Amino acid sequence: MTKSLNEIFKSEDNNQFDEVFVAYSDLYNTDKNNYEVWKHFYFFLWTAIEDAPSSFHDKINLRHLLQGMFDEGKKAFPGNADFNFIAGYTVSIFPYEYGDYEDLEKEGNEMLLKATKLQPDNLIYKMAYLGSVADVDQQLYRQAEIDAASKVLETFSGTGTLNRYFRQVLYRLDKKAYH
Repeated sequence: MTKSLNEIFKSEDNNQFDEVFVAYSDLYNTDKNNYEVWKHFYFFLWTAIEDAPSSFHDKINLRHLLQGMFDEGKKAFPGNADFNFIAGYTVSIFPYEYGDYEDLEKEGNEMLLKATKLQPDNLIYKMAYLGSVADVDQQLYRQAEIDAASKVLETFSGTGTLNRYFRQVLYRLDKKAYH
């Protein structure tokens, strides 16, 4: 029986890598055009690079699978702002996991810019893009962090690895200073 995303999120929270992988694979193979499934499966694979034991990496050929999911996402969701944000963010953070480091770092940053252009009012995309710009004005970037803070908490309020990760890394306000 195929598990729902919410059921998979519970297994993610318990670091049940094998079980999560099988559940995502079943769900993804049922409907490869479902962006929500692609997003959570892809992000699980991305975080597994750091979090999962090497035996898990070897068993599923993790890097190859991650690269394949990235390529499939580029074909299936090129005009989706959230895809460009998620994929651009992950590639810009660990470009060496995908192939040619410099080309992929540039591609990740271009995807973050594309997400911002597709949804110019999205404060999270703007903050992530500004964070990828090497010579960004630090006051401008700090204001983007402040502006995006409540949206980060709202957007990533759910369960699962993706929501937990983005709440932790994108909510950048010192609670004492701003609340």
